[in-house]
Amino acid sequence: MTRRWRRRTVPAAFGALILPPLVGALVPDNPGWRPAPRGVEIRLDHSPVHTWLVLPMAAAGHDWRTRIPVPDTRAPRLAFSWGERDFFLHTPSWAEVDWRRALRAVVGRRPSLVHVEALGPEATGRPIRLSPQAYRRLAAWIEAEIAPGPPLPGYGPYDLFLPGRSRYSGLRTCNQWIRDALAHAGVTVGLWTPLPQGLIWRFPKQG
Repeated sequence: MTRRWRRRTVPAAFGALILPPLVGALVPDNPGWRPAPRGVEIRLDHSPVHTWLVLPMAAAGHDWRTRIPVPDTRAPRLAFSWGERDFFLHTPSWAEVDWRRALRAVVGRRPSLVHVEALGPEATGRPIRLSPQAYRRLAAWIEAEIAPGPPLPGYGPYDLFLPGRSRYSGLRTCNQWIRDALAHAGVTVGLWTPLPQGLIWRFPKQG
C-alpha cells in the first residue's frame, strides 16, 4: 500500500507544482502584439532564476538621468530588475545564497527593491523592439514602481538599489515583475511567469 501510494502521490505532487507555471506561461496576454518595424530596442536578459530588462539611457523622449538616480550618467544603457529587499541586499552572487533568507522571501508579502545597473554598449539578452509609445509606457510603469526615498549602495560602483513600491511574494516574483512591465507596454507574454523560462521562450535569441 505504501509503495502504491508513493507511485501515485509523487507524480501528482510534481504535476501540481509544474502545471500552474506551465499553463500561466502558455496562456498569452496581449496576443495581438508584433515587434515594431522601427522604434526602440530593449533587451530581456536572464540567469537560470532571474530576469532583467536592459533599456537605453535615453530614447523616445525619455531620459533616465532626469527621472531617477543612476549609478553612471555616462553609461549608454541601464539594466532594471526587482526583488525582495533582504535577499537582494545580502546576495551579491548565487554562490552566497542563504536558503533560509530565500524561503522567507517567498512567504508572505515582503518589501522590495528595484536594482539599477549601468551597462556598456555591448548587446546581450534577447531583443524586443517597441514603438516609441510602447517604450514610454514601459518606462512610466517602471518609474511608478519606484517609491520615494534615497538610493542604497549596490554590489559595486556601477549599480544601486531604489526603494520598491510593490511587495514581493511567491506569487509575484522578480520574473513576474518583468512580465508585468512588458505586459504594460503591450508585449505578448504569459499571464503568470514566476520562472524565467516561462518568460524568455517567446523571444528568440539574437542571431
